[in-house]
Amino acid sequence: MNKFKEWLTALACAGLLAACGGGGGSPGTNSAGVAPSKAASVTLTADATTIASSGLDGTEVTLTAIVKDAGGNALAGETVSFSASSGTITSTNRSTNTSGQVVEKLSVKGDASLRTITITASAGNAKSSAITVQVVNAVPTLTLTADSGTLPSGGTKNVTVTALVRDANNNVVPNVTVSLKSDSGSLTVANPVTSAQGIVTGTLGIGSDATSRNITVSASVPGATATPIVVRVSGNVLTISAAPTISAGASADVTVKLVDSAGNALVGTPVSYSANANSLTVKGGGAAVTNSAGQLVLSYTASGGTADVITVKAMGEIASTGISINSSTFAVRVLDGSGNVEAAAPIGGCQQVAVTNAPGASVTLSTSRGTIYSDAGCGAPLNGALALSGGAATAFVNATGPGVATLTANAAGQTTQTTLAFYAPVTGSSTITLQVDPATIGTNTGGSTSEQATLRAVVRDGTAQNNLVQNASVSFSILSDPSGGRLTEPSVAITGADGAATASFIAGSSVTATNGVRIQARLNGGSNASATATLTVAQKSMFISAGTGNTVGTPGSTTYQLDYVVIVTDAAGNAVPGVNLTASVLPTVYYKGVLAYTAPSGPWEPVSRTACANEDANNNGILDAGEDANGNGVLDPGIPVTVTPSVTTDASGRATVSLVYPRDRVYWLDVNLTIRGQASGTESRYTSLVHLIGLSTDYTSQTVRPPGASSPYGVSTQCSNPL
Repeated sequence: MNKFKEWLTALACAGLLAACGGGGGSPGTNSAGVAPSKAASVTLTADATTIASSGLDGTEVTLTAIVKDAGGNALAGETVSFSASSGTITSTNRSTNTSGQVVEKLSVKGDASLRTITITASAGNAKSSAITVQVVNAVPTLTLTADSGTLPSGGTKNVTVTALVRDANNNVVPNVTVSLKSDSGSLTVANPVTSAQGIVTGTLGIGSDATSRNITVSASVPGATATPIVVRVSGNVLTISAAPTISAGASADVTVKLVDSAGNALVGTPVSYSANANSLTVKGGGAAVTNSAGQLVLSYTASGGTADVITVKAMGEIASTGISINSSTFAVRVLDGSGNVEAAAPIGGCQQVAVTNAPGASVTLSTSRGTIYSDAGCGAPLNGALALSGGAATAFVNATGPGVATLTANAAGQTTQTTLAFYAPVTGSSTITLQVDPATIGTNTGGSTSEQATLRAVVRDGTAQNNLVQNASVSFSILSDPSGGRLTEPSVAITGADGAATASFIAGSSVTATNGVRIQARLNGGSNASATATLTVAQKSMFISAGTGNTVGTPGSTTYQLDYVVIVTDAAGNAVPGVNLTASVLPTVYYKGVLAYTAPSGPWEPVSRTACANEDANNNGILDAGEDANGNGVLDPGIPVTVTPSVTTDASGRATVSLVYPRDRVYWLDVNLTIRGQASGTESRYTSLVHLIGLSTDYTSQTVRPPGASSPYGVSTQCSNPL
């Protein structure tokens, strides 16, 4: 009986201890001292049902788990555990925020196999329903387009080329590097990485080649190649001017002219030419290239046959013209006073026109310039046909203005032609003018002769008509030249049909004052008139520009790297290669303050930020009197940024400059980036304010403090406070 009482007493005490939580621990916790979960439900969702198999950085699916209690209230501080059949989840255990949420990322980086991934999430004894994400083929598609199918050969506009990258679901793909190429011309791509819209653009120009041609542009990304597009360079015009009929045994000029789409003469351009039956040569000999007017004069000799075809080719263009050959000896010629055939005559005179071996009873004469007369004094214009005697007839021609006249004789249905160049002679009242183009040129160094100016003297006869004078002799000379330049030889030139004589001035190695070079052109004979012109030898214009993208590098665990592409062009926008560039950084403003996580999904960003001026006011790196504004004994912020000290532009006029800085300076330091360049005595510079940026992933996790959570320069709201 006593033993039974003892057993009842022990049982009562045990029950009392259990009711009072005796035996260790605290109220509401288990034996391990952890409060039991109140989670009654876990809801798991994904922002996409598929994920690309590429495994590229940034190819992720966002998972969101929401934990609630039995009353449907969101639970904060609950630990959520994620489970996935494959792939990688950013963090498999996370605590819910005040909204009961945990957000994680699912990635398949490192495993490109096509499969179905099953994911669940649990909190306490509650577990979500399983969701699936399908890993799909990640081969992208690449589309290449252009805003125009043609490029004007005059270089008056460019074509914009656009590459669009999409995934297997036709979603645009950002942050992919696209390789854009062209087989000729100039293709400029400012940023080869696709934008948020999956796009990379390039600018296509003719470069330095105005040839009519097809330019093929291609594009590729890892795993895909676009269908190339073709842009046609067009607009060049090639023409032939030739007499339609030439008598057998006669010769005639054939003038070829070449201009671009803007009507500008294409100078110094090689021309190939041929005739099916007879001889065709460059008049006067020399190379078959266009002159300053875009022209080439050929000489055609009608040795035989009844018809011929002349064909010329230049800059991708072809032109042809037919010529009829008159096999008879019917001819029209212009004779001087001694009866010799002449090809040129001064205006204002009266030149004899002789027709020989004409068929029929009469001949009709016409001229493309001036007037045909019936008398030797050129007083009575010829009206109607001339009677033939033994196939011969005589008339006269005169012109009041210079230029080439084509004289045509028609008899009994047959036609023959000749040409006569009228020119204004040098007189006692002749005038001369001189122009320089361009008026400002750069210096020449190292034996270079690329910096030149064209001297163009124009001679006129001084009459009321102010006619251009051909075959006038003009001497060029330097009156003053501090640059040490020279003239091309010979310095004596003969005016052409346009009344112009040209020479070139080659700059020396020294710059001059504005209009410091004086050059004279003097007419030899007649009035002996002279004219002067000035030019300036100066530093050649050069422009430096720079820019950066939307990514930041991580050369080390404690540093970031921000790359800038530097582009150097001349005044015409042409790339300038081989330019030595130097870069420097100087702090402008530093900041005191702290970062905080912005609920519910971040990122970390400043909640207190006080701007303070760089204490090194004279940028000499020395703590001078009055500069230590916060009294901490040092110059703040210092220069905690390194920059690529020197680079050289490549063939496309580009170079890369990199800034490297501690990660804890993001948000807390602004610097000025200055890039200087010099070429052929020309110096240019680029300066830009740079806000130091960081890697986004360093600022997205609420539980991981980012670098520089507190400014390394202090947290006070007063710049004068060292704290």
